[in-house]
Amino acid sequence: MRMKCECAIKISSPVGGASRAAPYNPPMLTRSDALALLKVLIAASWADSRISHAEMNYVKALAQRFDLADSDWLELEPYLEEPPTDQEIDNLFRDLLRRIAAPSSRAKVVGHIEQLLKADNAMTAEEHDFLEQYSLILREASTVELLVGRMKSLFQRRPPAAPLDLNEFLSNKVLFKLRRRIGAAQVTPDMHRLCLIGGLMGIVARADGEIDERELQEIRRQLQSRGTFSAEALEILTAVIDEQSVRGLDRSRLIAELSRQITFEQKIDLLDLLFAVAAANGSLTHAELEELRGISAALHLSHRQYIDAKLRARREKESRR
Repeated sequence: MRMKCECAIKISSPVGGASRAAPYNPPMLTRSDALALLKVLIAASWADSRISHAEMNYVKALAQRFDLADSDWLELEPYLEEPPTDQEIDNLFRDLLRRIAAPSSRAKVVGHIEQLLKADNAMTAEEHDFLEQYSLILREASTVELLVGRMKSLFQRRPPAAPLDLNEFLSNKVLFKLRRRIGAAQVTPDMHRLCLIGGLMGIVARADGEIDERELQEIRRQLQSRGTFSAEALEILTAVIDEQSVRGLDRSRLIAELSRQITFEQKIDLLDLLFAVAAANGSLTHAELEELRGISAALHLSHRQYIDAKLRARREKESRR
C-alpha cells in the first residue's frame, strides 16, 4: 500500500522562503544526470514510508543548486507525491549506476557535489553533512544492492531510546561500574563532569547502532592519544560510553549542566573529542553527524566552527592512513 507524502510543499518553492541559490556548476552536470541524482535521492527518502519536511528540503535545495527549470521539476513530482514501486526503485538506481559506471563519469558527479560543498557559503551545516554523505555513497557504491542499502540507511532513523533520568543513571548504572573499576564510593564533582562528557560521547557513539568491544577500545585509544585524560578519567569515560542505556539520557540536560562548567575554548575541544569518538569505527555516518550538529548548536557554536571541527576530524583520519 502506498503512503502519501505528508508534506504538501511545491518543489519549486525555495527552502525556507529564501531567494533561489545562485548555481555553481563546475564540472557541469547534464540535465539528465542531475535528474537521475535527484530521483534516487527521493526514492531513498521514502525508506520509512513518508517524506519529511527536512527530506523535502534536501531535495529542493539540491535541485536549486543544480539550476533546474520549473519544467524539469515537473518530472520529479510523481516521485514526491507517492513512493515508487520496488521495480521503479530498481530502475532508478540502475540508471544512476549506469551513468556513473565509468571512472570519469563518477568523478564528474562526485566532483560536482564536492565543489558545491566548497563553494556555497550559504549552505547550512545540515545540508553540508547531507551532501557530503551522498558524495561518499556515490564514490563507493558499485552495485544496485549496495547503493540502495546505503541510500536508505541515510534516511532511516532508529527508534528513540527509553528516557532515562541522569541522577538515576549515575547512581544505578555508572557508580556500580566505577566501584568495580576504580573503587569509587561516590560520584565526586570531577567525576560528575566526566560523566556528562562521557554521556555525550555515548550518545554520539551509539547514534548509528550498538558499539562493540573493538570500537570501544578504539575510542579509548583515541582519547588516550590526546593526552588530556588520566587513567582514572579514561575508566570513567569508557564506563559511561559502554553503558547501553546511555542513549536514553536527555542530551539537552547534559549540555546545559556541562555548559555551566566549561569555557568557550573547552567547548571547541569537546566538539573535537566528540568527532574523534564518532570516527572511531572508521567513518562518520549521517546519524552521527546529526547528533554532532545538534550538540554543536546546543553549545552555541557557529556553523563555521562545526564545519571546521568536521574538517579537522577528516584531516586527522587521513593522517593516520
